[in-house]
Amino acid sequence: MTLDIIFTVAGILLLYLGAELLVRGSVALSRKFRVTPLLIGLIVIGLGTSSPELVVSIEATLIGRGEIAVGNIIGSNISNLALILGLAALFHPIHASRELLGREVPVMIAVSILMTVLLWNGVLSRLDGIILLAGLVIYLLLTVRDNITPAISEQDMAYRRFSTPFVVLATLAGLAILILGAHLMIKGATGIARTFDIPEGVIGLTIVAVGTSLPELATAVVAALRRQGELILGALIGSNILNVLFVLGVTGTVRAVHLTDIMRDDLILMSLLALLMIPVIRTGYKVSRLEGALLLVLYGGYLAYLFLR
Repeated sequence: MTLDIIFTVAGILLLYLGAELLVRGSVALSRKFRVTPLLIGLIVIGLGTSSPELVVSIEATLIGRGEIAVGNIIGSNISNLALILGLAALFHPIHASRELLGREVPVMIAVSILMTVLLWNGVLSRLDGIILLAGLVIYLLLTVRDNITPAISEQDMAYRRFSTPFVVLATLAGLAILILGAHLMIKGATGIARTFDIPEGVIGLTIVAVGTSLPELATAVVAALRRQGELILGALIGSNILNVLFVLGVTGTVRAVHLTDIMRDDLILMSLLALLMIPVIRTGYKVSRLEGALLLVLYGGYLAYLFLR
């Protein structure tokens, strides 16, 4: 128990340090390579911060605990839009672009609904996994094509003083520290939870899900403080899309998963939260502090429901 607490605290410290490096490096990357911060958020941060979910899900699937793997994805997507976006908005209102609402949000909604349909029968099959991975390839190709910005701005020129290897290494170092911090946090929190005999499905939906979302949380808070709203939304929406297409796709392809603890209610809430992003973002093209607080209240209600059902 004491060791689990130490792991948890160490994980939190590493998460903050990693987030600082990742945000700074990501902004520099978008300027140096003249792509939008949205693309960096969607792919570089989104894909990178989905790595803990991928590692945890594959590991859980291989040892026959697929329930934790799928619960991890559903819970992470719920916490990204309710807990993490809510907290980040409390630090500073998050501004969004019309392009984000016009394409990325609808893609996230479609992917969430697809996941709900595929898992409605309580099984994630290998065919389901292959379908999701095919969707991933199409999504990545379209996203890269639509987020190139050939014009050179003064800010782009300012970042030219940093060498490309330095910026790439700083970004990767931040990502590696984030993943290590998340691993320690998950290890400690899961150990504490099992001491109290919490069911595996609930562990996957809550502790493991929030734990593997800690890179997104740390990155979102630091980015909010640095007024990088597009980076935050890109990272969270990208993470939700990639959690389903990439992480769940790989998980299903590795081994079919049968669900028992995870209910359809969890899938419905995940899809409803994705749909909720349309009115939330459309009001002034930002997520306000009030909206952030309401998202946190919603997440708190979900946690209470999980432990009482």
